[in-house]
Amino acid sequence: MIQEIGEHIYRNEYVVCEPAGDDLVLHYRDRACLVRVVAHGEKGADAWAAGNEFELPRLADLGERPERLVYAFAIGETRFWLALDEQVSVPAGYSYEAVNWLRYAEPAELLFATVTGSQLDRWYRSNRFCARCGHPTELGPRSREVVCPECAGIVYPKICPGIICAVTSSEGGQERIVLTRYNGRTTALWALVAGFTEIGEPLEDTVRREVMEEVGLRVKNLRFYKSQPWSFSDTLLVGFWAEVDGDPTIRVDHEELKEARWFARDEIPLERTDDRVSLTGEMIEQFRLHGVPR
Repeated sequence: MIQEIGEHIYRNEYVVCEPAGDDLVLHYRDRACLVRVVAHGEKGADAWAAGNEFELPRLADLGERPERLVYAFAIGETRFWLALDEQVSVPAGYSYEAVNWLRYAEPAELLFATVTGSQLDRWYRSNRFCARCGHPTELGPRSREVVCPECAGIVYPKICPGIICAVTSSEGGQERIVLTRYNGRTTALWALVAGFTEIGEPLEDTVRREVMEEVGLRVKNLRFYKSQPWSFSDTLLVGFWAEVDGDPTIRVDHEELKEARWFARDEIPLERTDDRVSLTGEMIEQFRLHGVPR
């Protein structure tokens, strides 16, 4: 998954320090990040392309230092900074590439940094003014927060909890799983039931509600699988396995879904076999290759 970056250690504690020339800089514009593409894969992004490689600029590469630099995090010994300026000097060979395209690129640690940095960047830019009194905000001096000097309001980074659920059945001795495809997506890959947690709602109730809303099924025997930060939508995803409870007839919410159906293990499309990024992809492949984990 996207947070699995091998031996590299992600350190997200806020550090009060001065930027150095070798530090990497993250700058975003129109949901794209400033990068240098060093290799292109043979396939398009919809096919989970392999072979795309990129680099991020170092502070020294920019020539002119950005005015609004804020410490983001470190991966291993490498520090990353967000440039919150509207414009920065673009070094030769660099361009802005869509973050959604970069999700298929390597190396893994820079991919994770770029996607995670985009979540922080959106949060900082969305909180330039106090939601309580409208006064311009300031960056917290010693921690990752935005403060209002007028009313003393404090805002911390936003994380939206959500669930992914693999709904399964073993009726007749054959294991099956529910896969769905969303309406209005540029890609129509098969996925699992998913949705955001509402206020006052435990994660388990989110699973039950979303499954009922999207495919009209009741579920039981919920089991936690894994969690995943999914910065594309400011989400912390929590994965569950669940069994259908009672009638297995699917009733599709066509406002949200293009289609949904049961798949036996040998019927699952192979479109996610190379998906090394998403929790959805991992869970579907887990079921296709090994069935429901015990």
